[in-house]
Amino acid sequence: MRCFHEKNNKKISTLLMSAVLFLAVCTGCTNNTEPKTEPDTQSTPQTETTTEPVTQWTWQKDTPENQGIDPAVLEDVHGTFDTFPLLASVIVRNGRIVDEYYKDGYDSATSFLLHSASKSVTSALVGIAIDKGFMESVDTPIVNYFPQLQEKDDPRWQQITIRHLLTHTPGIDCGDTEFEDTWRASDNWIDFVLNRPITSDPGTVFNYSTSNTHMLCAIIQKATGMTAYEFGKEYLFDPMGMDSVTCATDAQGISDGGNGISMNIYDMAKFGQLYLNGGEWNGQQLVPREWVEASTTLQFDRSSGSADYGYQWWVRTFGDAGYAAYFAQGHAGQYIFVVPELELIIAFTGDYTGRTSIYWRLANQIVNACSN
Repeated sequence: MRCFHEKNNKKISTLLMSAVLFLAVCTGCTNNTEPKTEPDTQSTPQTETTTEPVTQWTWQKDTPENQGIDPAVLEDVHGTFDTFPLLASVIVRNGRIVDEYYKDGYDSATSFLLHSASKSVTSALVGIAIDKGFMESVDTPIVNYFPQLQEKDDPRWQQITIRHLLTHTPGIDCGDTEFEDTWRASDNWIDFVLNRPITSDPGTVFNYSTSNTHMLCAIIQKATGMTAYEFGKEYLFDPMGMDSVTCATDAQGISDGGNGISMNIYDMAKFGQLYLNGGEWNGQQLVPREWVEASTTLQFDRSSGSADYGYQWWVRTFGDAGYAAYFAQGHAGQYIFVVPELELIIAFTGDYTGRTSIYWRLANQIVNACSN
């Protein structure tokens, strides 16, 4: 009996399996022969993926010696970095990152407040706004944007131009040394500066003031209908993939482009590379070449201090050979140095409030380490 049941069970199992296979084959045949009443939408994505994807720009890296920099000098430079609160450094030569340094807890993605190095970014936005016709020129009087200045008794208010704000020479008595804290604590930054007296003829005296750059941001906003940050997102930051950029505002919502821009050190180096490229990025002319040249060459001879001034960029020479250079500088050690003849960019971020001469020494060391 046991053997009989086993034989019958086997026969039943075999018959059931055959039936299942038969039904599956028939169903498959029915689906394959059934006429299609709608387009085959499954083929569309496959067709699209055959096109070449857009290549996203990324930093290329190389060794210092391959790009003509003495690595022994960079080791010595790192030793200096270890002695004070420099937080991050990136050195770029010939378009390639050749050296990076980070204190513990920091890396290439860490965002840093640029402080006054923000001013150089705002300068780029002014150049773009002029190039795109939102603003007329650097010689446009600021009274065009602040009509309340027409009521001023001192006629020199009507003589101040965008150029004077760019070069810190409007003659307004609102320098950072005496007034920055009071200015920033005020309820309305624009009203505060426009209520200060004029103490020198526009264009004659250099008086470094973050309020000048803030007025440039207000002008960008009036001219474009966007905050300086929004304008930068559309015409500069997003096209360059500078995703780390943020910007604070004043109480009225005007971008703090004189002191409040933050970004990571890779984006700082990108901004330096943009200017080294004459305003071109990945095949696009983002900042007019003429603006880059004007901004980074002497616009006002200070005849004092460690550097002269362009349009919100500092200009001076570095190295024993005296290579012409320009740089963005911010409180506590935020720097973007550009040395065009050497295809060299140096970005520093820090939390150091000591003498700035240490940065000149470091920049000179790195420049001298480069073969021409």
